[in-house]
Amino acid sequence: MGRRFAGKVALVTGTAGGIGRATAIRLAGEGARVVAADRDRDGLARLADDIGPLTALVYDAANGDASAAMAREAVAAEGRLDMLVCNAGIYRRGHFEDIAREEWDAVIGVNLTSVARIVQAALPALREAQGSAVLLASTAATHGIAYAAHYAAAKAGIVALAKSLAVEFAPAGVRFNAVAPGRVKTGISAGLAPLERQDPSLLVRSPRLAGLTEGGEPDDIAGVIAFLLSPDARYVSGSLVSADGAQNVG
Repeated sequence: MGRRFAGKVALVTGTAGGIGRATAIRLAGEGARVVAADRDRDGLARLADDIGPLTALVYDAANGDASAAMAREAVAAEGRLDMLVCNAGIYRRGHFEDIAREEWDAVIGVNLTSVARIVQAALPALREAQGSAVLLASTAATHGIAYAAHYAAAKAGIVALAKSLAVEFAPAGVRFNAVAPGRVKTGISAGLAPLERQDPSLLVRSPRLAGLTEGGEPDDIAGVIAFLLSPDARYVSGSLVSADGAQNVG
């Protein structure tokens, strides 16, 4: 593996598992100094065991002030910030008419508001470095998803946020892109009870790509993120890159 990110600092959120963990490992393997942020202290410790020394920050993505403070702490700890990956998120299911205000606010808060607050706090350092940010969306943002309207709405907001910031901060040389994974083998829906009264015909269809019809691996998404952060993508900003194994085409 090359050293595209030697001397660079990357802040990655949601790194205790899944796509965030895979991304932190990928960026560190290519030379980046990683600041890993998550609410799971033990998960951060396991990540450090795998990739070596890193700055680990525990924060609560449900708290906007804590999210912003975490980003400022990351910059202070490393003295710079070249790359930002906002990956932390939660997934909830529910019939739309049954979604309580508290649950709606929680999903929007973690998946969208926290991201906005992190980006705001990180912007001075990203400007100075003419850095790059990747925000994790979902194919649900563009195709919708039955029984998770609040999740889809938050992820659609991420797409709009990335595109808007790409325009606003293009003169400063800061790039913003979004990645929309389809089905990926992560634990984001682990522990959720089966949803009663759901119509099987409305559920998300499987990827079509041979060998990946059960879903992609976190490493598959980490590779896309690494490309977008790298100099190879220096002319890519304001894009939404779908990584879904042909799940939503045709």
